[in-house]
Amino acid sequence: MVGGDHSDRPGGILVDERASRSARWRRRGNLYVLLEVSGPIAGRDVLARQLLEIVRTTYFAWQGSVTAGLQQAIRQANSLLFRENHNSLPGEQRTAGISCAVLRENDTFLAQAGPAAVYLAHEQQVTRFPDLSPWLDDVPLEELDAAPLGARIEVNAGLFHNQVDPGDVLLLAESSLARRLSSQELHDLLALATTDDILNALLEASGGSNLSALVVQVGEEETMAVPGQPAVTTLRQEESDLASQPLSQRLSSWSAQFRLREAIQTAGRSLYGFFARLGAVLLTFLKRMLPGQVSSQPTPGKRTMPAGRAGAGASKRHGEQAQAKHRQENGQKWVRGLAIAIPLIIAAVVLFVVIQRGQAQRAEIDALWQKANQSWQQANGTSDKAISRSRLGEAQGTLEQLLARRPERTDAVALRSRVNARLDEINRVRRITQIAPLKTYPDAAKLTRIVVEDVHIFVLDRNAGKLYHHQLAPDQQTLDPTTSDRVLVSKGAQVGDVLVNDLVDMVWISPGDGRQRGGLGILESGGALLEYDPVSDKVTATRMAAYDTWQFPKLVGSYFGRYYVLDSTASRIWRYMPTPGGYSTAPDDWLKKAVDLAGALDMAIGDNIYVLLTDGTIRRFTAGQPDTFDISDWDAPPRNAGAIFTRPPDELKSLYVADRGNSRIVQCSPEGRFQWQFRLADPATGSNALSGVTSLFVDEASKHAFFLSANKLYMIALPN
Repeated sequence: MVGGDHSDRPGGILVDERASRSARWRRRGNLYVLLEVSGPIAGRDVLARQLLEIVRTTYFAWQGSVTAGLQQAIRQANSLLFRENHNSLPGEQRTAGISCAVLRENDTFLAQAGPAAVYLAHEQQVTRFPDLSPWLDDVPLEELDAAPLGARIEVNAGLFHNQVDPGDVLLLAESSLARRLSSQELHDLLALATTDDILNALLEASGGSNLSALVVQVGEEETMAVPGQPAVTTLRQEESDLASQPLSQRLSSWSAQFRLREAIQTAGRSLYGFFARLGAVLLTFLKRMLPGQVSSQPTPGKRTMPAGRAGAGASKRHGEQAQAKHRQENGQKWVRGLAIAIPLIIAAVVLFVVIQRGQAQRAEIDALWQKANQSWQQANGTSDKAISRSRLGEAQGTLEQLLARRPERTDAVALRSRVNARLDEINRVRRITQIAPLKTYPDAAKLTRIVVEDVHIFVLDRNAGKLYHHQLAPDQQTLDPTTSDRVLVSKGAQVGDVLVNDLVDMVWISPGDGRQRGGLGILESGGALLEYDPVSDKVTATRMAAYDTWQFPKLVGSYFGRYYVLDSTASRIWRYMPTPGGYSTAPDDWLKKAVDLAGALDMAIGDNIYVLLTDGTIRRFTAGQPDTFDISDWDAPPRNAGAIFTRPPDELKSLYVADRGNSRIVQCSPEGRFQWQFRLADPATGSNALSGVTSLFVDEASKHAFFLSANKLYMIALPN
């Protein structure tokens, strides 16, 4: 349903049932895909069809398992959309959710990413895949790895496998439809007799709102394709169009779908066997049709002719036998000539197609090269950064297509390097060439905070309830092995009269406002502040004043001895002033105006307080009042930002944002003005660790940054 009208050919649906029509594709099964693309309406269907074609081509070309093929298909679609977003202007970027289903005999394989929903009606039960989703349920996005296509350089696909029986129904639906219908409504709907009934019920339930849905009813093997299904009709029409093309074009189209060498080898073996059998059949046929030699020996039991007549008869028979032998020899020569000529004719046709295909490919490569060069020249011929960025993006995409087909083209490789360098210049990119994984923690670790002070590195694992304390080795490039596994504080430990509960957050508290010494301040959920002094190497515990008024303390910060607690449920930032006994006086409600902090993900304090929300928004507060934070001059808005960091101006001049969706760290002014962005010189290093940052610490004096990503601690050198 699009704009209140029924559409039989929506741009986000693909049905490829080639396995139902050809034994050759039986191992790959039938492929069904529903794609949900966000962003501007203009061009959405065109992009959706490009993504679907990539999914189709990648899956059916894959030689491995079904699930591995689906994973690879989703990765390729994500790569295309990620590149499109990288080269798009703010406000024109898109994300997508995808559901892929493969039916093979009595098995169904599902692969999903982003906002997606598939329902399976099997044995009177309806099951939703995935069973838990931030797009369909009230689950924070950061708690599940459910990033949509195009949001980051790598995407994880959810995989499922189930048995199906004839009569079972699969419903692939957009997330909006999945949120709209209740479990009972879906159960009743999928119990209807035919796919047409189900689709009509869905259209009625939509109330005229936009929706896309694909219904697949499992049938017997010979009736797998459902008559009247629009996407199937489209496929058959395409096949009909192909059949009407000239032979050379059809052969050229078919040869493009397979590796040429393997196709020719296979065809050669098949042709050899076919013509060998054909020759044998023709030879036998001609032998039977042509008269054979007549024996000169008299046949027993026959009358013997008189001598005179016998001589004349013998002479006549001899002439007939000679003629028969001559005809037989001519027939055999004709068969041998035919057996030789037909393979030569076929070889000539194949050679012609190969040459034609080669010429067409060269023409396509030349066209791509001309297009890339034209975009490059246009980018250099304008002073408008937005236009230049767009043209460079076009050149980059065209060169990627060219090099995917002709990786040996050194001129294209050189132009791509120039294009990338120019894009880095316009986008103020500094490439990170030094990245070192300092420490790997258990797989189940949830690393939420890193604090660095001098040579001391503190890492908080919320899942395990552990605070690790490491020290840099004298080379400043590795960890001191004697401190590599030291746990400073853990849940369940006794510190003074405090039994440590869950570890909430931590921050380095600098001296100031009456506080004499610096130290690490760790907040635990029972309302105690655990303080660590590296000089004495001791941990002490004191109770925070009025902690019983907190609702859900989530983040902490510090500024010249003052201690701040962000209570996300109450949407409050409590400010504690230092006292001789710790923080024993009731806090101030620092915010002067009511704001919503329920989605707070990170907090950083300099001369202002910055709060990063789960939707990627960065809020700036000055003297307790909301203040502007303008990112309109950024080359691309942050996507799935994971952490922010700043310190007071005497320590740090800028704010740093870990932009996971764009695999970068952005440096900006306190007001949000773009300054620089840091990207890995080789994105493959560490599987692009910048796409999973959960906490960030920057030391501008030493030009180093430390961050946590997945279950690893990294250190990078910030380039000048």
